[in-house]
Amino acid sequence: MAVFALLAITNPFGNLPVFISMSDDLDGSAQAKLFRHIVFTAFAIVLVFAFIGTLIMDKFFQVTLSELRLAGGIILIVMGIKNLLAPREMKEHKLISPTDAVHERIIPLAFPMLVGPGTLSTVIVLRHEAGLIITVFSIVTTFAFMLLLFSKANLIERLLGKLSLFVLSRIMQVFIVAIGVKLMVVGIADLFLR
Repeated sequence: MAVFALLAITNPFGNLPVFISMSDDLDGSAQAKLFRHIVFTAFAIVLVFAFIGTLIMDKFFQVTLSELRLAGGIILIVMGIKNLLAPREMKEHKLISPTDAVHERIIPLAFPMLVGPGTLSTVIVLRHEAGLIITVFSIVTTFAFMLLLFSKANLIERLLGKLSLFVLSRIMQVFIVAIGVKLMVVGIADLFLR
């Protein structure tokens, strides 16, 4: 049950088209490397939160999930608007290596896109309700499935075609901005209703 909860909140099937659209300027090997880094980075974040999430937020940084939502919302809004308004041709004129292109996208895509405040709060709740062993098992199972799914991104891209993905990518940027706005609205509401 915990695995299904994590799969639902991370939404790998919904995020895969977004990740494909956000990496359409990378070649196949760089895109595969990006997806691996996204999954491993998100996995590390979730695993750390399973062990010491409450301590990190309350004692070390002294931030709440509401404030985390606001920060994640701002990141998503900026990322979505930047990719929506900057044509692909403009990006290609930048002298940036494939490795740098991969590195600059890992954090916004791993957090808050794949793993957001909702995932972190779910993990903390699972830890309290189901225990550490079941929570860690659920995290490992969930991210193993995601790694398998994302490794088939090139096949999915070939099936959908470049034109379909280009149109989808423009649509997805609008939804990324919308998700960012939603995160901010929920975060602000939580702050004022506390």
